[in-house]
Amino acid sequence: MEHTHHSSHAQSHEEEEEHGGHGDAEPIVIKRVAAHQKLAQEMKKSGIDCDALPYGSHQLEHKEAYYSHGFALSSRLVTNKGLIKVNGKNIDFVQVLQRN
Repeated sequence: MEHTHHSSHAQSHEEEEEHGGHGDAEPIVIKRVAAHQKLAQEMKKSGIDCDALPYGSHQLEHKEAYYSHGFALSSRLVTNKGLIKVNGKNIDFVQVLQRN
């Protein structure tokens, strides 16, 4: 049996946890998928060639999110949830942000 848990915490890779059962019970495997990895999976299902990049691997993630300050209703505090590299399109990257 496999369950997928979508995690909003920064993780550098998918983590798997296995819970041993008693007797003949089948072990339960839980895969934690980061927000940007889940979005990349959904984009691939839609036919978009893309890859979820490891956290902090691109200099774009180290810059202050200046664009979040331009709108009155936008939060000044944002959390980087990851970066997705898009291949073969006019868009190079999709940065996943969380308003705080």
